[in-house]
Amino acid sequence: MNQATKRVLLLLAGGLGLAALQQQLLLRRPPRLLELQAFSASSGPAALDLRFSRPMLRASLERDSALKPPLAWRWLGEGNPLRLLLRPGQTIPGPLTLLLAGVDRRNLPLPRQRWRWDPRPRLLAVVPVPGGEQLQLQRRDGSWQPLTPVWPQLAQVMPLGNGSGVALLSGNDQGSHQLWLLPLQQRNLVRAPQTLSEPRPGQLQPLSSAPLLFAHLSSNQRGDLLVQSATAALDPGSTVLRRVQGGEVAIPQSATGPMQLLPEGGGLVVPELEGLTLHNLPGQPSRRQVLPGSRELSSFCPVSGRALLVRHWPDYRRSLELVEPGQPPRQLWIGGEAVLASACDRGGERVWLVVSDWARGSHPQLLALDRRGQLLQQRPLTGWEVEPGAPLLFDPSSQQLLLTLRSRARATEAAQPVLIEATTLELRPQAKPVRLAQWLPAG
Repeated sequence: MNQATKRVLLLLAGGLGLAALQQQLLLRRPPRLLELQAFSASSGPAALDLRFSRPMLRASLERDSALKPPLAWRWLGEGNPLRLLLRPGQTIPGPLTLLLAGVDRRNLPLPRQRWRWDPRPRLLAVVPVPGGEQLQLQRRDGSWQPLTPVWPQLAQVMPLGNGSGVALLSGNDQGSHQLWLLPLQQRNLVRAPQTLSEPRPGQLQPLSSAPLLFAHLSSNQRGDLLVQSATAALDPGSTVLRRVQGGEVAIPQSATGPMQLLPEGGGLVVPELEGLTLHNLPGQPSRRQVLPGSRELSSFCPVSGRALLVRHWPDYRRSLELVEPGQPPRQLWIGGEAVLASACDRGGERVWLVVSDWARGSHPQLLALDRRGQLLQQRPLTGWEVEPGAPLLFDPSSQQLLLTLRSRARATEAAQPVLIEATTLELRPQAKPVRLAQWLPAG
C-alpha cells in the first residue's frame, strides 16, 4: 500500500470517526423548543402550537409543566409537534405564565422555560371625534389609544384574522373612498424576562391607487385579506386576495353580494343567484359546492366548517340555520322578526342571535339557543337600538359577547360598546362613544 493510499484511508477513517462523534453529541444534546406560536383554538378559549428539535414525551410535559393562574388544559398530538389547549368554558382572567418542562424519548430534559402569554383580544372601535372618525384601541388599563388620522368617515374596518393589522376604508364628503392597511406589532407571547406590551401601529399603507366607490373586506385566521371593490357605478368591479406572505391573486368568481373568506383559510363563500356557493381559493383544486335557496351567511363558528345562515322565506319569515360538513342545514329558529346579528361558540353548542320586530316598533331581543334550537335564555334589549351593521361577536377567552348599541333615551348621542355575559346575558355598557366596536385578535 503506497503512502497516498494510506493518507486517503486515514482521512476517511478520521471523517467517519468525526461523524460518529458528532452523532453521539447530538444524541446527548438536550431537546430544544424550536417554535412556539399562539393559535386560534376551535374547541377552547386559546391554544399554543409547539415544535421541538426532537419528539417529546407528552406525559412528561403534562407532569412537569404548569400554567398560572391554574386553568384546565391538555396536550394534543404525539411526539412532535404538540398543541397545548385550554379547555372550553373557562374565563381567562388576565395574562398567563407558562412554565414549560419535560423530557424527550431518550429521557433527556428540555431546559425549563418561562413564557408570558395573553390570548385575550382587545377592543377596537370607530370613534366619532372633532372633524370626523378615528380608529382607536382600548389598552389593558382601560384607556384608549388613537391608531389613525381623523377622516370624515371610516366606512369599513376589518381586523386581520392573525392580529397583524387592520384594513380600513376611509371616505370623504364626496362619496369617494380610499383603502388602507395599518400594520400592528403585537407582543402577546414572549419568553421571560421579556414583558408583554400594547400593540404598536406601523406606517399606514395605501392599498388602492384610485379612489373607490365602494369596497367590501374579509379576512381569515391566516391574515389574508379579500377585497371586493369598484371605482365607478358602471364598473363591474374586481375581487383580489392579498396573501399574508405577500402578493395578490385575482378571484375570478362573480357574486351577487359580499364574499367571505373561510376562517381557517383555503376557501370562500360566494353568494350567487342560485344560492350560496363554496369555492376553493386559487392554487388549489377547483371546487364548487352549492346550497340553493334564498340564504345569506350570518356568522362563522370557531369549529371548521360550521356557520350560521339566515334563510328568507316567501311568506317574509326568516330562519336561522346551522350548517355542518356533510349535513343538511339544521333550523334553529324561525319567526317574523328580522335577524340583525348572530354568533356561536365552538361548533354551535351555544348560539346567540339578535332579532327585531320592525312591525312593532323595532324592539330588539337577544336570544340564546342550544344546537338543537331549544331556547335557553331571552333578554329584551329594552331602551337600546342596535347600531346598523354592527356584528355580534363572541370572545371565548372571556366568555363575553360584544355588540354596538345606541341608547333610545339619548338617540342623538353616539352608540356604545356593550359587553354581554354569555351565560347570563347581563349587559355591561362601556363608557365610550363609538360608531362601531369589534375585537382585535391577539397576534
